Amino acid sequence: AIELDLNRFPRGAKTAKQCTLDMIRNEQELPTISIFKQKRVKGWWPFVARDENDEMELTGKVEAELHLVTAEEAEKCPVGLGRNEPDPLEKPNRPDTSLMWFLGPLKSLRYFIWHNYRWLILKALGLILLLLMLGLFLYSIPGYLVKKILGA
Repeated sequence: AIELDLNRFPRGAKTAKQCTLDMIRNEQELPTISIFKQKRVKGWWPFVARDENDEMELTGKVEAELHLVTAEEAEKCPVGLGRNEPDPLEKPNRPDTSLMWFLGPLKSLRYFIWHNYRWLILKALGLILLLLMLGLFLYSIPGYLVKKILGA
């Protein structure tokens, strides 16, 4: 429960970070407003409770917007009466076999391995290709050197 003096209503904080226990402790120093003059108030207000040592403890924060309206306006636009049930969504189109690994082993390998280790696999293949080319170069160099020396 909360009791509010609507003639000397403490101004709410603009953001949740600014809403602190100091708003309650320094209540006399905070600017106050009259909701009867301003008609609309919006801000953040702290919720406090007393702990075992009878000290105030911040238990939550609430963002609220209060409007003072006439009886005719209240009847024309009622609020707080609740809402209708949400519209049900149409049933999703789900495949019968969503991720059955034994039906598509290559798809499951691609999903589990390729997505996680793509760059590692590509780097390893590039390194293997580079080493293969270097090995072929070293293998064929002695034959070409002999041909060059003998002039064949």
